[in-house]
Amino acid sequence: MAYGLSTSRSLFLSFALLFSLWLLVFWQGIHTAVEIWLISDIFNHCLFVLPGAFYLIYLKRKELDFSALQPAYFAYLCCLGWLLVYAFGLAGDVKLFMHIATFSFLPCLIWAVLGHRESKKILFPLLFMLFCIPIGEELVPMLQEITADLSVMMLKWTSIPIYRSGLYIEIPQGRFLVAEACSGISFFIASIVIGSLYSYLNMQSGLRRVAFMSISALVPIVANAVRVFGIIVIGYLSNMEHAVGADHLIYGWFFFLFVIICLLGIGELFREKIPAKAVDTSAADTSGVAANQIKAVHAPTLALTLVMMLAAFGWFQLISQAKVPLDTPTSINRQVLVEQFKYSEDADQVWQPSFKQASDREFGHIMLNDTSFSIFIAWYPLGKGELITSLNRLYNQRSWTLESSTELTHSDAQGATMQMLVSPSDARLLTHWYVIDEKIFFDERVAKLYEIYRIMLGNHRGSGLIALSVPITADNKEEERVYYGKLIANNIEGLSLSLK
Repeated sequence: MAYGLSTSRSLFLSFALLFSLWLLVFWQGIHTAVEIWLISDIFNHCLFVLPGAFYLIYLKRKELDFSALQPAYFAYLCCLGWLLVYAFGLAGDVKLFMHIATFSFLPCLIWAVLGHRESKKILFPLLFMLFCIPIGEELVPMLQEITADLSVMMLKWTSIPIYRSGLYIEIPQGRFLVAEACSGISFFIASIVIGSLYSYLNMQSGLRRVAFMSISALVPIVANAVRVFGIIVIGYLSNMEHAVGADHLIYGWFFFLFVIICLLGIGELFREKIPAKAVDTSAADTSGVAANQIKAVHAPTLALTLVMMLAAFGWFQLISQAKVPLDTPTSINRQVLVEQFKYSEDADQVWQPSFKQASDREFGHIMLNDTSFSIFIAWYPLGKGELITSLNRLYNQRSWTLESSTELTHSDAQGATMQMLVSPSDARLLTHWYVIDEKIFFDERVAKLYEIYRIMLGNHRGSGLIALSVPITADNKEEERVYYGKLIANNIEGLSLSLK
């Protein structure tokens, strides 16, 4: 469909206005997402997703009939839903909710303006925008386990003697840890993005596209296990002179490049050998009529969108202002710890918890029934950082690995978990809980929802975390787990007074 210059300019300005409104309303969500894209290697590819989606829409421009636009009012309901999700995330500093709402709202808005018929023609580019959401780190523990399982299975096919303890794989020459960096999460997510894009551009059959995208998810998992297997074999054959340190990373990236080339080769085998049908662009020039129709449709659509987004912008500003702290406490009550638990500070943070932007924190030792426990406390008053976020860590994952997790059954700690952490030379038990406005929670999801609820009511004061850790011996793990679990359960209420 051909259009006159004034019509093209009108369309461009209309969509530029919509995009500008999206940037304005969701600025905090976009800003925090871009920070993650730049900082995390896992999500570097997100920087290219939105420009790529718009380019794919541009390639479809000749198939779009802008003279037949009919707003999709159901999509406006979806837009309102995402605005609610964003408000929920903004109130509780839930970045995940903010990011999902931000990058789901944009394709829904385009769908609402273009209508069902035209949006269907650019369905993949609209869905492709969802790859902007920095999500997937939750899969790291699962991928670590799968990688360890597959690599150990392959090592058993060789004559290399091995011993596995959790995520540690030992050979006579040394010990390997299937750490977060070895989970292959970067390869996994990037492979799915590349695979989906390749299938869209090179395949017409829906079945072929689904099959190739499934292969794109499976190949990096298997390939990463092969990579870990290869690194261990090289370490065994070279007496640990190679495949460690910088070699480890170099092998990883070269191997990933090789895997992507292989994946594209598989795609060539899947791809249909017949050319796609050509798009009929021989329609007559109806720019004069089209311009009138576009104006008739776009005026109420743009007006509705403008009102909705400006109202949302005002609402989000009110939520942000409500989070400004007034007279909330800004410190931990150390007197409770000193008088009741003989608290003493400790500069040597053995298990190294990391809670960013905490207004106040304590790390030291307390006495529970003549047993010394390491204690870590972090306090976040209203408007000062975010307590429950994936960026905060209970232990240094480069030094420690989670071996097991059990639930405490004591009446005073129903729902609390005790984690067993292991390192090359030590083992520890770790228990933590949250105190939200003087109320104790063991489930972080419930704690987060309650925190959001208090913020939206305007009654939130602050949120804190208390974590206890104690070393254990290898011979009496189960007995010590039961004894220390009961000891901790009996003192949860007393320790929580330091945050009340």
